[in-house]
Amino acid sequence: MKKEEALKYLGSLFVVRDEKEEPKVLCFRSEYMNKENPAYPIYEAVSDAMYDSWLTHSFSYQIASPAVDILTEVEDWEDEDALREQIDSYTPIYNGEITEIYSDNSWAVDEARQEFGSQDSIQDAQMAWYQQIEQMVSAIKSKLEDLIDED
Repeated sequence: MKKEEALKYLGSLFVVRDEKEEPKVLCFRSEYMNKENPAYPIYEAVSDAMYDSWLTHSFSYQIASPAVDILTEVEDWEDEDALREQIDSYTPIYNGEITEIYSDNSWAVDEARQEFGSQDSIQDAQMAWYQQIEQMVSAIKSKLEDLIDED
C-alpha cells in the first residue's frame, strides 16, 4: 500500500457514532472493518494500537483520534519536532477534559509522574494526555510503516 492511500483511509477511519449524543462518541467506520475492504489493514493497525495501549475502550478512542489526525497532518513522520509540536497542540488544556484521564486511566498519570516528575494534579494529567497521545502516535506509525511500500 502506498503512503497516500494509507493516509486517505487513515483520515476517514473514525466517525461520530451519534451526532445527537453529547459528548461525541467516536467509532470505526464499519465498512473498514470488513476484511475484504482495502482499508482493513489500516483499521487493524489502529485497532491493535488502541488495544495494546491498555487504555479503557472509550478513552482509547479519545487518544487514537488525535494520534490519527497528527499522522495525517505531519507529512514527514521522521520529523520528531513536527510530531511533538502537533502532539502538544492536541493535548487538552481545559480542566474538565484534562482530569477525565483520572477516572479510569489513573495509571497513565502515575506513569507520567514517574517520567516527568509531579507538579500538580492538572499538570500531571496534562502530561499523561501528552504521553498517551505520543505513545499512540508512535504505535500507529510503527504499524503503518510495516504496511507502506516505499517504492
